[in-house]
Amino acid sequence: MDFHPLIIHFPIALLIVGTLCDAIGILGKRDFFLRTGFLLFALGAFTCILAALTGDHVADTAQHISGIYDDLDWHDTLGTATALIAVLLTLTRAHLTFKKRFTGTVQYIYLFIGIAVAILVGASGYTGGRLVYDYGAGTQPIIKTLKIQSDAPTRVPRNDTFQSQ
Repeated sequence: MDFHPLIIHFPIALLIVGTLCDAIGILGKRDFFLRTGFLLFALGAFTCILAALTGDHVADTAQHISGIYDDLDWHDTLGTATALIAVLLTLTRAHLTFKKRFTGTVQYIYLFIGIAVAILVGASGYTGGRLVYDYGAGTQPIIKTLKIQSDAPTRVPRNDTFQSQ
């Protein structure tokens, strides 16, 4: 079973909403939103790892779709960068919070990087959607087609055309 479509929406939602909560907490000096933002962002970073791992599994099949390679590679790059930066940012914030240094200018720098991560996860989600809608990656028809192509030594082309009257 392909778990990637089940998981991918979590990092998108958690990182974006976590960043919004952080913005409210930092700009509005609201401690509740700072704690909530950190929790959501940390969960988003964790689910990014799961999304990347399950995405690698899906890419093994999708890479055989004609013309997909460059777009698949770009999606992989965006997803990997998002996961890496999100995890590093989460660990950095945990350290700074523990040391009581997550204040002032540090918060604004963190927020700026958090916004960049939110943009990255959005771009990664968009490119992933294009892989599905433009190439059919991960859909049953394309998986069946790829299986048929690998099982059959030759393939008879279909000539199904719709003609309006």
